[in-house]
Amino acid sequence: MKETRSQNIYKFIFYKLFGWHVRGVVPYDVKKYLFIGIPHTSNWDFLYAWLAIKALGLDVKIFVKDAFFVWPLTYACRFFGVAPVNRRESTNFVDSIARQFDEADRLAAVITPEGTRQYQAKLKSGYYYLAKKANASIVLAGIDYDTKSITLVKARPPMETFEEDAANLEAFTKTVTAYCPERTFKKG
Repeated sequence: MKETRSQNIYKFIFYKLFGWHVRGVVPYDVKKYLFIGIPHTSNWDFLYAWLAIKALGLDVKIFVKDAFFVWPLTYACRFFGVAPVNRRESTNFVDSIARQFDEADRLAAVITPEGTRQYQAKLKSGYYYLAKKANASIVLAGIDYDTKSITLVKARPPMETFEEDAANLEAFTKTVTAYCPERTFKKG
């Protein structure tokens, strides 16, 4: 994969200027996957994750709540390559995104199973059912503010049940330190 000029700029900003690094297995050879971004406790998570994605040269869709798509934020959303999600009403999000996976040869997306930057006692199950329905791999992506690193766990299929998968995510969150640790997912 040939690096672009813009990728080199993102690498300089992420690695040199901000002093962050990426650990683990980058899913270059995986055609369809979901980055499961956890923990998600601050807006800073988005910035560092986005810079890491750009520095690694990955093409990833990022879903955010559609409330951000108002002027002038619409322009920023387009620049960052984010796609709106309506969380106020049932819009069959899983089916809609699964259809995009079915129609694409390659597709990667970021999902935050906490669903918000505030404390949540339970994980939302949408990521799991999306991965199952779209036949997409799961790549855990954890941000650690203590070590200024993003850890990527090797791509894997969704586990047999949501409860097993959620337990795996819970264990993973114990290996990284969130920006606001008191907001990190904790099993209720």
